[in-house]
Amino acid sequence: MRNTAHLLTGLLAVLALTACGGNGQPLADRDTVSVSGEGTIKARPDIFNLVAVARERGDDVSAMKDEVDRQVQAMLDLAEQLQIDDKHITASDIQIAPEWEYQPERKLIGHQVSREVSFRTSGVERYAELADGLAGLGLKEVRPGGTEISNANELANQALEKAVRAAMAKEDASQSYRPGEQDVTASVQITFQLN
Repeated sequence: MRNTAHLLTGLLAVLALTACGGNGQPLADRDTVSVSGEGTIKARPDIFNLVAVARERGDDVSAMKDEVDRQVQAMLDLAEQLQIDDKHITASDIQIAPEWEYQPERKLIGHQVSREVSFRTSGVERYAELADGLAGLGLKEVRPGGTEISNANELANQALEKAVRAAMAKEDASQSYRPGEQDVTASVQITFQLN
């Protein structure tokens, strides 16, 4: 963290020097040198999201609701067996929707009852076990819900550090350009708030 702070201070100083000239001319009226850097860190996702839907269609809404509730409970039991924490499980409210037939005329043909359950798991092995287990429950729909990287903030700081070093390396390379001499005076005051 201290190295990143020093690198950021250096980059801010370079930017301040390129933005301020000793001759007092506006930025647009004189030659300028701009530098930029980019840093990339590659990482594999280690957090996986999965969405499962319990859905029944028919005429007996009460019986369909009972079956949907049974399927949701089976999902929750599976998550408990796999030691997935309750805070990583989100179960939606029950949805009841009419189903219509429109040809030759509009006619109510039944209802659909459904609930959606979202899971957040760590590790590809547990994700695979969860997906296999949910498929074994005979659910109507199981789909991926996206992936995450658990230490994304730390990796972002590493990428920022690489970007700052790349920008400073480009600035060093630009020193071979000699447009003449100029007096440049700059003062920088930087305050960092550390949490």
